[in-house]
Amino acid sequence: MRRTDGFFRLGCCLLVLAISLTLSGCYDQREIDDMAYPLAVGLDVGHANILRMTLQLAAPLSIGGGGGGESGGGGGGGGGKPVSVITIDTPSIYSGLNMVNNVISKEINMSHAKVIVISRELAEKGIAKYIQAIMRGREFRPDMFIVVSNDPPDVYLKEVSSVLESNPAKYYELLLGKDFSSYYPESRISDFHHAIERDDIEPTAALSGINPKKSVEDIDRMEKFGEYYLDEGQKEAGNVPVVSELKNVAMGTAVFKGGKMVGTLNGIESVCFEMVTGKYSHSYWTIPDVYDGGNVIVLNVVQRKRPKTTVVMKDGRPHITVQLDLEGDYTSVQSTLEYEKYPEAVENKTIEVIRQNVMSFLRRTAEEFDSDICGFGRYMKGNFLTWDEWKKFDWPSHYRDSEFNVEVKFEIRRTGLLIRLMMPELSAVPDIAP
Repeated sequence: MRRTDGFFRLGCCLLVLAISLTLSGCYDQREIDDMAYPLAVGLDVGHANILRMTLQLAAPLSIGGGGGGESGGGGGGGGGKPVSVITIDTPSIYSGLNMVNNVISKEINMSHAKVIVISRELAEKGIAKYIQAIMRGREFRPDMFIVVSNDPPDVYLKEVSSVLESNPAKYYELLLGKDFSSYYPESRISDFHHAIERDDIEPTAALSGINPKKSVEDIDRMEKFGEYYLDEGQKEAGNVPVVSELKNVAMGTAVFKGGKMVGTLNGIESVCFEMVTGKYSHSYWTIPDVYDGGNVIVLNVVQRKRPKTTVVMKDGRPHITVQLDLEGDYTSVQSTLEYEKYPEAVENKTIEVIRQNVMSFLRRTAEEFDSDICGFGRYMKGNFLTWDEWKKFDWPSHYRDSEFNVEVKFEIRRTGLLIRLMMPELSAVPDIAP
């Protein structure tokens, strides 16, 4: 009896071992060298077909071939370009991937794609169906960045060069996902898709373009816009006064209503958008000198607390109040006036400048775009008891009539250090108490 049990147990162990070997088999393995990995996907209006799709493919030998490659082309021991670009006209995204597989020798794998680049022309026609198709795909990652380009994606992706990064994928991650610039939003395709499906917020995307300026003479020919102390934020991608080997410039926000692009925000308006939505990190604000109009004061402004937002209906119109809690540090005071002793005058001027810009931004979203990109509908929704009441109210039809009130609290926390022994002229400056 014991011998029979022993044989039974031994047979079970051998059976489990045999099954384990089959389960761990690699009959369906795919070698990395047999795959082609697009880093960016561009979508544009097609001419030979409905859609024009551009893929920026990674060249692994040029990216990770070692330290002996040329730094100017992105690094890598292969000595060649770190990416290759292929463009094709197709009826749909997945049909295009099938067609590309007939051109290149490797199978396309979208699991490492970092960014979707949408042409402005296609964005204005509507991209909801393409976003939905991407979200349904198993290989597309939901945390991909989405960018609207002023240039056709086939031109844009050829001009983008990661001079300072050996890996183009890291370049996209650092550029579009960084938190030390507020002149454009961090837009992920999952958030964009959810905003399309919802009725209490509208989607946005980062605005990017290729810088056409090749010399400082091109900057000299630019037309001066607005007050000089806000020039750094009064620009959009493609119109920034900069000359660089890095041709890609990201600045501004593409505003959507549903799946269609309805307008753009410049850099300073994008900063206001980040402040109102609580995603603002920090940025430098250039404020005109309170007492010396020929100079400016530069402040590093950060958001101390998330904004407090209330939305109520009065006389049939939404009344939206946004309370911003900010603080800042002196970065530069061009005049010799001792603002370190009396910061109240600078605080009041900063509050005035920020409030005016935020109010102007909010009015544009309602009166010009009719698009609730800040998600005020989420606060309005709390005033309804049932879902049917909320749907019957039809928030998108009321947003254009909104009245805004912006309250800004701002304090200067650090004034910096000055060594008077090295700067004796400051000792003779009179007090400027307001």
